[in-house]
Amino acid sequence: MLLNEQFEELKHSGKLPTPSGVGLRILVQTRTEDCSLDEIARTLQADPALTGCILKLANSAISGGVSPATNVRDAGVRLGLRTVCNVALGFSLIATNRVGRCVAFDYDTYWSWSLANGVAAEILSRNLSLGSPGEAFTLGLLTRIGRLALASVHPAQYTSLLTRLAADRTLELSLLERETFCIQHREVGAAITEDWGLPPVFSEVMLHFGLRIPETLDWPESKTYLGLLATTLRLADVLVGGHDAAVLWPAAREAMVELGVAREDCQHIYDEVGERWKEWGQLLRVPADFSVRAKEVEARSSVAVELPLGPKPLKNSSLRILVVDDEPTSLRMVEALLTRAGHQVTTARHGQEALTKALQDPPQMVVTDWMMPGMDGVELCKRLRSTDAGRDLYILILTGQNEEERIVETLEAGADDHVGKPINTKLLLARIRPGLRVVQLQERLQGEMREKDEANARLAIEKRKFKVASMTDALTELPNRRYAMKRLEKEWATSQRANLPLSVILLDIDHFKLVNDTFGHDVGDQVLIATSKAISKVLRTSDTCTRMGGEEFLIICPGTPLEGAQNLAERIRAAVEANEVQVPSFTQRVVRVSLGVACNTSQGSASIDTLLKASDEAVYLAKRLGRNCVSLPPGVQSDRKSA
Repeated sequence: MLLNEQFEELKHSGKLPTPSGVGLRILVQTRTEDCSLDEIARTLQADPALTGCILKLANSAISGGVSPATNVRDAGVRLGLRTVCNVALGFSLIATNRVGRCVAFDYDTYWSWSLANGVAAEILSRNLSLGSPGEAFTLGLLTRIGRLALASVHPAQYTSLLTRLAADRTLELSLLERETFCIQHREVGAAITEDWGLPPVFSEVMLHFGLRIPETLDWPESKTYLGLLATTLRLADVLVGGHDAAVLWPAAREAMVELGVAREDCQHIYDEVGERWKEWGQLLRVPADFSVRAKEVEARSSVAVELPLGPKPLKNSSLRILVVDDEPTSLRMVEALLTRAGHQVTTARHGQEALTKALQDPPQMVVTDWMMPGMDGVELCKRLRSTDAGRDLYILILTGQNEEERIVETLEAGADDHVGKPINTKLLLARIRPGLRVVQLQERLQGEMREKDEANARLAIEKRKFKVASMTDALTELPNRRYAMKRLEKEWATSQRANLPLSVILLDIDHFKLVNDTFGHDVGDQVLIATSKAISKVLRTSDTCTRMGGEEFLIICPGTPLEGAQNLAERIRAAVEANEVQVPSFTQRVVRVSLGVACNTSQGSASIDTLLKASDEAVYLAKRLGRNCVSLPPGVQSDRKSA
């Protein structure tokens, strides 16, 4: 409900998960009609790690006699242009969203689970010929991206939400998200994939992942992927489940059998997924500890007892210092000195190792030697200062060079201070203390900025709630008349610009006044609620049902010609009539409706008003024809073939 407007507010925050630079360039390229495989290959080659991932996926299923792909273009020919782009997008997303500010959100577990889900989807898709393996991999990787998005945009509020969820396992995440943000993670994920220009099946799968598969879907392949992912999520749960793996295994095994895997092959499939997950984890630096194979999990499951999950240990709050020196004795001495002073110390033996560690898990301070082979301390300082992670680090350089020009060079490279060698331990600790004060000041300022951001986020949430309330019917929780008119204006403009049909269905409950007069307004309210739910169950993803007031509902059907709208109206009529209203005092039980269908291309509607007027005339005609039927405006002929 109001999905587009709510997502735009999240998007404007500038904090939604985004791919790397290469991933963003691919997004831009794929939105042009003349995008070629050669162009995409040139873009991907700028990122060696991403190129390796694409080649690995392309070569993962080759059989004997087929030579492996050795470049991105060959991989693209094997996988297809769209699959290469989708997979590259997913991998680049991991690279730029490994950490965040939501304290209760376990980023490592999130990516570990997502990677396991993607690998399982790719393997089962290939083995059972269900959809495209590359597309299945990307879908599996992105299915929970809406959770990451909400944690990124509203870290403090999402922490509170997750804390409530951990304290009370009876609560449902989606309901808490809607209560807090007026939008839930599945809707956010669907909007993100649509915003990125991914195939429309992606957004439909995101919207329904983990739920009961609806009877009506816009894209036939969505049902295939939803059935596939209903199994892979159970396999992912087992792989990251730790001590709970044995408890979760029977459900995962039965899900595989239901999907089409032979029971005797389940353990083999699980082990194949686990091995591939471990390989991908090492490649992408995502936790993927596959040490217990299916046979052992199966044995444990017969005696497994589900244990309650304990709280995660809190992170140590001491100063984190990365010490870099190619001389082992000096490295151990500085490490021991700073450790005794109460700091958390990690070490690196050269500049490249230090840069990698600093970018993966940023410290608060770097103490580095100047003279090192390869990347020296000055170059390391420059490289760190050029990154977001290294911009605020306090950097202290250890050097035996005491010339004034050398000291100036270290400071111009971005160093905050320097200490001469051989090291005077008292002087080093004395130079560390100003750094500690600077780090504490930075964290205090960052804390104030976070508080400001959180206050703005709370204000945005309250504004969103107010906007949703102003556009929502309080009784049925459907969009109201105000929203219907705004949505119609938007769809009308799209229809005129793209020369697409736009249909509306006006629905009126038959003899509703008699229901109120006979059974009371409280029963009438229950009839309205039950009718709205019956309508919503048969709508397609692209359709929107609104309550116009009283007993009138309007269904907006973008891109739908008259015949399609007629068919939908008949399904709605049958669904409402088949829906027994469970209210003891309502002895009538059955509700019937009259529906009027109008399309802008069928009667040449010149405006929204004329389109609505045509649907209103069609409803009146339906009532004159005996009610409980579907009618077109007077004079409009149906193109629908009789059954």
